[in-house]
Amino acid sequence: MYPHQKLEWTQARLEERLDATPDDAEARTELARVCLSRALYHGGGEAMAAQALQHARKLVHDDPEAPEGHVLAGAALVASDRPEAAKKYLDEAMRLAPARGDLHLALGALYRSQRDLHLAIKHLENACRAAPESWECHLLLGRALSERARTVGGARLIERAQYHMVQALSLEPSPDLLPALMRDLGLLCLNTGRYADAEKLFIRLRQNPRFSTPARKYLGQVAYALGKYKSAIQHDRQYLEALAAGAQGEDPGVLAQIGMSYLHLGELDRAREFCNRALVLDPDLLVARHALGCVLVEEGQISDAIKLFRDTLHEHPEHVQSYVELARTRRRAGDAVWLQKALAVETGEYDKLPVTGGPAAPRTVARRRIDVLLDELRAVGPSSVSAVLGALDLTEDEGLRFALWEAACGLAAGHVADELGARLREPGRFFSVNLARNALAAAAWIPEPALTSGLNVTLEDVQRAAVDRRGNAVDLGAHRRAVEGEREVARAWQAVLLLAIATRRSRSARQLLTSWGQGVDPELAVAVHAAQAMCGEPEAIKSLHRRGQEKGSVVLVDRLLARIVPPPRRGEPTAVQGGDTRCSACGRTGAEATHLMTGTRAVLCDHCIGEVVQNRLALTAPDDAACHLCGRTHFEARSLWRIHGVDVCVHCVDLSVGLRERETVDRFLAAW
Repeated sequence: MYPHQKLEWTQARLEERLDATPDDAEARTELARVCLSRALYHGGGEAMAAQALQHARKLVHDDPEAPEGHVLAGAALVASDRPEAAKKYLDEAMRLAPARGDLHLALGALYRSQRDLHLAIKHLENACRAAPESWECHLLLGRALSERARTVGGARLIERAQYHMVQALSLEPSPDLLPALMRDLGLLCLNTGRYADAEKLFIRLRQNPRFSTPARKYLGQVAYALGKYKSAIQHDRQYLEALAAGAQGEDPGVLAQIGMSYLHLGELDRAREFCNRALVLDPDLLVARHALGCVLVEEGQISDAIKLFRDTLHEHPEHVQSYVELARTRRRAGDAVWLQKALAVETGEYDKLPVTGGPAAPRTVARRRIDVLLDELRAVGPSSVSAVLGALDLTEDEGLRFALWEAACGLAAGHVADELGARLREPGRFFSVNLARNALAAAAWIPEPALTSGLNVTLEDVQRAAVDRRGNAVDLGAHRRAVEGEREVARAWQAVLLLAIATRRSRSARQLLTSWGQGVDPELAVAVHAAQAMCGEPEAIKSLHRRGQEKGSVVLVDRLLARIVPPPRRGEPTAVQGGDTRCSACGRTGAEATHLMTGTRAVLCDHCIGEVVQNRLALTAPDDAACHLCGRTHFEARSLWRIHGVDVCVHCVDLSVGLRERETVDRFLAAW
């Protein structure tokens, strides 16, 4: 895109050439590009940008219809932080040659300087498509995506940023830019949990004299993220020592991280010391205030901790971490009333807050606070059901009302489950059909060991129940009938409990059902097979069909199976490269596409996925559509599209688009 080798020598040679032939447009264009390269990438600053602008304006004056001069003038003005003047030149260049890669690169830089990252990313993507071998385009796009991810969040944005940073590094950028690129990629790896890769990059970065000090800081962050708190303290101390040697003062963020490391190690005095040192330098540092509050909690100074968290939230209501600690501290202190009142206040204010986007938006913060309170109220127990139900009347937001209703149901079910669990642990005293039905209804909240212990009803339990529940029999025949009646109740009890256990669909539940299915009588075997059918066991389903045929009740069995058999598990599409597999939409084979995504009902190539990405509005799928790759419907996916008769959801599109990018990043980082 721009020259980067022997720039001073090239500039001197081109200036001599222009002195000899001032009308040499080719030499002037190349000289403007050299000056612009020095301004943008090699520390030339505004002086070089001014020279580039001077030559670009001459080009525009000599030939107003040539796009090169307009692009170079616009880029030079962007480098000089004059966006309005730059836009005039770039708009004219867009009229003359809208497909130029350097034009879109300049527009991306313009909009990035104005913090319009959406438009910046759009133009930089166009620049990468027009000039895929230009590391400048990939570098700027990677940085714009990274900034966008910090603003709005999103793992996909960070993955894309990593990919374009890797592309920039692979295209061998100018050596003096290599350390900054390694730093940026290392920070992206740190944000995505690639701690081993981040560590390799920062260790290599530490060898560069200009970046050795910040590399120690980043290595401290990696060690802290990995839970290696002693190593984190060592790296952070080395970083602080390097700052002191350079007379740069202390870094409050690093001091706070040292404090958090000591907190995790249980050294509360040292943790308090470093938190206070951080707050002396920056009294508003949230991580230090949060860490100090946690130290106060651990020391038992609850009132001081609560005051610190409240003061922090008064100044920074969006700091949810402080709210989490405040609510948790209140709950541990037994102050459930505060949690209930706080829930009413947050819910009552929710509808009044403006509907805006972003993680720090008032509604987003309020919803996160409500979720925190509901989590703590769940820990308090069922006594909070009425408070949660009362909050329903304070909001008209359907999403929030559903969350409150779900929480209330969970609290109530938990209360019921506690009572049922106590009875299930004494099955000989309490076995009954009604109790088994209640256990089946609340099975999701009852611990599985309690359900399995309820199966243990012995003959002695049955005989005792015959006397306790039916009274003393007048003769031996009446006693036998009473015992047989209780035996039938016990068998029904066990049958329903087997169904309750099957709702867990766990490995231990399957193993228990297998052991129970060996040697049981035919009547109880039906319950075992029904339970196994609920776990999706095909042999059990066949057994129920055979039993239905014997009894002439196949229709009834099919109807019941339709209700209890779990739907097929959704399969994630898998990637295929090469081979004779054909795309269901366009017919391309694996040899004609970069990769194919194979799903449950169709195969899609990356060309068709790209067409979907470019024409999303025109390809929206009907309301009754379901993704042919994974089965998701409109209710389960944000978007669903149809291309040449094949439906595909946004999840599978992102998976396909990101596949090559992730593979490229993995290969590159593995090679380092």
